[in-house]
Amino acid sequence: MRRLIWLLAAFWVSQAQAEALDWAQFESDAQQTLVDLIRLDTSQPEGNEYLATNYLQQRLDAAGIASTIYEAAPGRASIVARIKGNGSKRPLLLLGHTDVVTVERDNWTFDPFSGTVKDGKIFGRGAADDKGIVAVAFEVLLALHRHQVPLDRDVIFLGVADEEAGGGLGITYMIENHLAAIDAEFALNEGGRGTIDPMTGKYLSFDIGTAEKTPRRARLIAHGRAGHGSVPSRDNPVGVLSRAVARLFDTPLPMRLDETTRTFFERLATTRPEFEAEIYRAILAPNPSMETQERLRDLNAAYFSIIRTSVVPTIFQGGYQRNVIPSSAEATLDIRALPGEDPEYLFATLRNIIQEPSVEIIPMRVTRPAHMPAPLDTPLFQAFETVIAARHPGATVLPSLLTGATDSAQLRSVGIATYGFGPGIVIGDDNGVHGNDEYLRVAPYREYLHLIWDIVNQVAATPSMAVD
Repeated sequence: MRRLIWLLAAFWVSQAQAEALDWAQFESDAQQTLVDLIRLDTSQPEGNEYLATNYLQQRLDAAGIASTIYEAAPGRASIVARIKGNGSKRPLLLLGHTDVVTVERDNWTFDPFSGTVKDGKIFGRGAADDKGIVAVAFEVLLALHRHQVPLDRDVIFLGVADEEAGGGLGITYMIENHLAAIDAEFALNEGGRGTIDPMTGKYLSFDIGTAEKTPRRARLIAHGRAGHGSVPSRDNPVGVLSRAVARLFDTPLPMRLDETTRTFFERLATTRPEFEAEIYRAILAPNPSMETQERLRDLNAAYFSIIRTSVVPTIFQGGYQRNVIPSSAEATLDIRALPGEDPEYLFATLRNIIQEPSVEIIPMRVTRPAHMPAPLDTPLFQAFETVIAARHPGATVLPSLLTGATDSAQLRSVGIATYGFGPGIVIGDDNGVHGNDEYLRVAPYREYLHLIWDIVNQVAATPSMAVD
């Protein structure tokens, strides 16, 4: 109770600090920064993130905030800026990536690098992934400096390169070469969102990314004897490989829950209709049946994925002529491992499932390291709960395991508790992330700015009053 009172007091202190802000101007600035960033073509594979870092550095220079640009390769640049606190607590890192995926211009309604604002939406490549988050983190840093908010911990801004290609020239480079510049107790990154009821406009829940699956991709190669297609053979590599892939496809790996996924289903069960809630409660029971797990998959395939390491065949190659049995055939597996999954045990399990001695399993190089989930008892996660409860009473905070990959993996692997959070999404919306006509809704984007400001203040600002 004492801690809850302190947290609520800290929240209202941040509210008092926020009263000095011109919120209309703050929101307008964040929107314009996003538009400016969209207009800079930082698409992969070239990236050329220096366009974004140069823009951000000029803005920081004008505000009187020192910054450093780090180039992993020509044009592949990340930028770091820091607002100093009193040092009583370790820093808070705010980050987002400035690179974006490439575009098919002919399939866009608007110029993908125009930042067009229309019908309450901001259109452009990177609007949702991830320049919207970069712009908010940047504007929050500027506002902390402009209003001279007293801080217990440094607040660090990182606009990082190369996330879309795995982070080798971005977050991995920064950790391996400049960790001291970004080292922190907590980090706030992409990888979560709010969910908005389209009928009422109310927020129903907020996903907070606390963990993500680790890519463990592999090649399957079946070897056999080449020959004429008119002479069937038992060791035809195409047939052998087909059997191996079919067994993997039909044999899900055992389910496993951790703190993140268990809490996710516990809280989700309290917010959903009974027919859904019954499935979530059944998943939480000891040793749920495969039938129960299949019911979960029928309801939501992503939920089925977060309770187990997934093995998905994605590419199948074999043969070169219709009347020739090839000497080999190959398949690619997209494996997404749960946190804490032992790689040796994983591949041994796959060999037992395949039961084909002539099939070789070759692990592929991955760029995302293994890591453990961020805890749920930290001041940053508690700030999510406190701020969301105050601004959106009744909305549920859901710690979430991402099935995809972000830069959070690298940060968690070096001991930085990293959480993913992003702007709200209206149910049924398709905002085109990595697709055509990518956009971000203006109203949820502005609310996201409010939430991040309050959360950062609660975690980093010095409370102006003591509560006994």
